[in-house]
Order: sequence, then structure tokens, then C-alpha cells
Amino acid sequence: MFFVFSISGAWASKADCNNPVNPPKPAKQVNKEDPNVNNDYDKIVKEDPKAIYLSLINGSTPKPNKCGLNPKNPPAEWTGWGGPLDMDNATIGEGAGTRNEIVIGGTYFERGIGSHANGKLVYDLTGDKYKKFEGYVGMSDEKDAGLECGHGGSGVFIFSVDGKQMFKSDLLKGGEVGKNTPAVKVEFNIPDGAKELVIELNDGGDGNSCDHSCVGDAKLLTAAGLSVKSIGKMTTLWGSIKAYY
Repeated sequence: MFFVFSISGAWASKADCNNPVNPPKPAKQVNKEDPNVNNDYDKIVKEDPKAIYLSLINGSTPKPNKCGLNPKNPPAEWTGWGGPLDMDNATIGEGAGTRNEIVIGGTYFERGIGSHANGKLVYDLTGDKYKKFEGYVGMSDEKDAGLECGHGGSGVFIFSVDGKQMFKSDLLKGGEVGKNTPAVKVEFNIPDGAKELVIELNDGGDGNSCDHSCVGDAKLLTAAGLSVKSIGKMTTLWGSIKAYY
């Protein structure tokens, strides 16, 4: 028995975003990530073409475009330091013109959002029927190599939908001597009729300059997007079964 699934069209397109150009700390793929090197990576989370990504600049709200869904709250609230934000799929860097691509714990994320804690991002959910949020949280590897501020930055990530807390991370640090802190997976269902998603980036109370917080692969899934993910899982399972026969 052989199945063929044809999926037409695409929702997500990083090419439509305002992406970093010539980042000062370029991401580099290696065979084994070295915690003593900034922004090297040995794992990749690629763009999901059937997702709606959280964006900052070239997206729109409340109806997302291919780049994604922009926050609806004032840009001054998005970041503690290094603002205003001016790039999609980027870290906070050291200010305008220094944004880097997103690497968390040796994993490169083609899509995502980055800021400096403390910050708050409020996304309007009324433009589509979203069913689920997925992403990964952690501190940017741009501060990990020398363990700036003693730990490569630290932060707490809080996600709420219509005032109800859906996820709160522990205090995440960029790393420790000889070890990077891996990105933490976040996923939760979005209730029917939800109006807004709030992401709070908390610095954990230290108020230092290294708290470069990132949410990698920050995306919203509709019922159609979830059905595509199910097809992908079935294909993987079928490949695994064939390997045993």
C-alpha cells in the first residue's frame, strides 16, 4: 500500500520578512556545537510552511500575512533595552544594526522572535481560528561563549491567553562552564474564541545587559496546519516500519 499526499499553497514565508543582513555574529553550522563559540549550531528547526509565525516588523495584525502576525501593543513595550526592535527572526543583538539570527543552545531556528527582557508582546488572535501554539524558549547563544554576566544571560518566559497563564518557564540561563542550556519546548492548545496571546519576557530580577531572550519557531497552528502535522507524523511512522521489513 502506498500513500501520496499533495499539499498546495503555503502560509509561512521567511522571505517576506525583514530578516537580518550581515549579522555581526553569524550563525555557523558545525558537526558538534561548541559551548565556547558564539552562534555555532549542530541542529536546525526549519520553517513550517503551514504555520502562522509570530513576527515583529513585516507581518500584520489582526489578519496575518505570509511573514506572520505582528504584536498589537506599542513597540516601546516589546523590549527592555536595545529598542525599538527593527528585524524579524532575529535576536536583540547590541542594538540597531547588530541583530543576529536565532541560535539557542546549539540549535538554529529559521523563524522566531527575540528581545531583551523585560518585555511584553501582545498578539491579537481574532484574525483566524487558531488551535495551538508551539515554540522553544531560551537565551541567545550570542552571549554564551564567554558566559557574559556569569551565565550568558537569564530569563523567565510566561505565556498567557486571555489572562490565563498557559506556560511559565523556570529561570533559564544561557549556560554554564562547558555546557549550553538547550531550548525548552513550549506547546499548548488555544481555546475557541480566544482574543489575545501575551508573551512576557522577564529578566529574573537581575536587570543586567545579557538577558537576550528568544522564542524560536514561535508559531500558531490552525486546524488545517494541525492536519498537515499529522500527515507528517504518519509518513515518518511508515518509513520506520519499512526499515524493519
